[in-house]
Amino acid sequence: MVDRRETTTTQQAIPQAPFRSPVQIAAVVGLIGVVAVIIGALYLAQATVTATTGSELQELQRTRDFLQRANAEVEAQIAERRNLTTLLGRAQEIGFRLAEADDRLWLVVPGYSRFRATPTPIETPTPPLVYDETFNGWVQQQWSILVSQFEAWIGQNEPTPTPTP
Repeated sequence: MVDRRETTTTQQAIPQAPFRSPVQIAAVVGLIGVVAVIIGALYLAQATVTATTGSELQELQRTRDFLQRANAEVEAQIAERRNLTTLLGRAQEIGFRLAEADDRLWLVVPGYSRFRATPTPIETPTPPLVYDETFNGWVQQQWSILVSQFEAWIGQNEPTPTPTP
């Protein structure tokens, strides 16, 4: 005979092995579904942003192309209006004509000389001091300062002022 206690402990030690309860299976499937929905929503949001950015870019490119064409048309109009034959024709339309020798009037301005004075020379600024000190030169300078200060300390020379940085 089997002791009843042994059966109960065995059932408690290995409960429902190797299968899970239907509630646990449903919870795992639900969790997987929620994760899939979140990933899908993120993907959809990213795709929407990408599509919106692409359409805005296309609209900006269309605007750029339109403005480039408009600029080219304006430049063509300017070139046409600056054409010498067009300018002469427009001047004749409003009553202008080429000046002849009798039409010219010369004004004499006292003190005016047609020979222009020479322009004032532009002073070139002196270049800033160029730092051309080498390390060896600096070390030699520091050594000679140290030696002269030492000699002044022992009384061989007159004291030299300490250089300021």
